[in-house]
Amino acid sequence: MIILDLKMPRMDGHEFLEELRQDPELMNTVVFVMTTSDNSEDREKAYGKNVAGYIVKSDPVGSFRRAVDLLNHYWHVVDLP
Repeated sequence: MIILDLKMPRMDGHEFLEELRQDPELMNTVVFVMTTSDNSEDREKAYGKNVAGYIVKSDPVGSFRRAVDLLNHYWHVVDLP
C-alpha cells in the first residue's frame, strides 16, 4: 500500500502512478493519494489510474485523521492483494 503525494520534486505523483501501473509486479498496488491539490483534473487523473482514495491535505492533523479513517474503512470492505 502506498500513500502518495502528487507534488514531489523529481517525479510528480501522476508520473509515479503511470510507472507503477505499467509494472506487472506492482500494477495492482493499492494507492491512496494525499495531497494539497484540490484540482478536479488532478483528482480525475488519479482515479483514472485506479487509486483507492484521494485526500486533500487542508490541515495536518485533520488530513491525517481522514486518511486513517479512510484506510480503516477500506480495510473493512476490500481484501487487499
